[in-house]
Amino acid sequence: MNKLILPTLLLFATSLFLASCKKENKANEVMQQDDAAIAVTLASVKRGEYALPITSSGLITTSTEAKLSFKVGGIISKIFVEEGQSVVKGQVLASLDLTEINAQVIQAKKNLDKTKRDLDRAKRLQADSAATLEQVQNATTAYDVAKESYTIATFARQYSEIRATANGKVLKKFVNGGELITPGSPALLINAAAQNDWIVKTGLADVDWVRIKKGDKAILTTDAYPGLEFEGTISLVGEGADLMNGLYLAEVKIKTDGRKFASGLFANVKMYPTHKQKLASVPVEALIEGQGKKAFVFIVNQGGRTVKKQEVTVAYLENNLAFVSSGLDDIAEVVTGGSAFLTEFSTVKIAR
Repeated sequence: MNKLILPTLLLFATSLFLASCKKENKANEVMQQDDAAIAVTLASVKRGEYALPITSSGLITTSTEAKLSFKVGGIISKIFVEEGQSVVKGQVLASLDLTEINAQVIQAKKNLDKTKRDLDRAKRLQADSAATLEQVQNATTAYDVAKESYTIATFARQYSEIRATANGKVLKKFVNGGELITPGSPALLINAAAQNDWIVKTGLADVDWVRIKKGDKAILTTDAYPGLEFEGTISLVGEGADLMNGLYLAEVKIKTDGRKFASGLFANVKMYPTHKQKLASVPVEALIEGQGKKAFVFIVNQGGRTVKKQEVTVAYLENNLAFVSSGLDDIAEVVTGGSAFLTEFSTVKIAR
């Protein structure tokens, strides 16, 4: 009986020893794998409705900026204002020498008086049967023409001076007293700065033009006020492209908050379209191997020890976030820290 028990005990002891060695080898193998694993951190994938802001720039001006000119040509008698000077609506800003213009008005008036006498005489002669109906009609036509000529001359004299069209400031003086100016040539550039209707004129590419509309919000910054942001509203979206640069005009009305502005200041504009799309957002450091709109991220496989390389389509980047339009469906977390050292064959350990 003892002869049978001894071999059995030896066999059992041998089995226990082999099992213990196997467990120890497996434990050593796990420890070696942990030492070789790359520590990574994860970030949650957030989802929501977002709109890609449109970034542009332009010059600050007013919506009522106007180039003022004389209706008729002549010698400039005097310019009454200087650049930068404030003006009020109706104020005389410049005038022409009226010598020639007054002579034209007098000439037109005398011609009108003559044709009136001729018409009266023709009517009296017709009443005495000494003039024909045709003669009366011709005299009437001559009188009507002279009357219109007199109206033109007096109208031209009325606009031989330039008056301010609104309360504002003189931005530019193109001419000085004593110069000869032709009809319609700009003499002064003024704006309605007193009305506080400051705007930024900027150009949009066609891909941005279709996304923006009147009433959308904007944020403006300018070097004149470093660190300050001004709210704005899209007040105009042009319907035709500029022939020189192919861009579409957009105007942004500025809420000045009592700050002083001047025409010609440079401003950066960020416009926020109201139309939004559903996107996923992840930290920008999660992206690897980006090219154009395509990039990759790493996601941890089930079990948490291996990773998978996932292709994504990036809509845009903003504030250290990448907004992704496709590739992250049903994915809750992506690798951020340590992603630069990973390959698809890497072993990882998650650092919490």
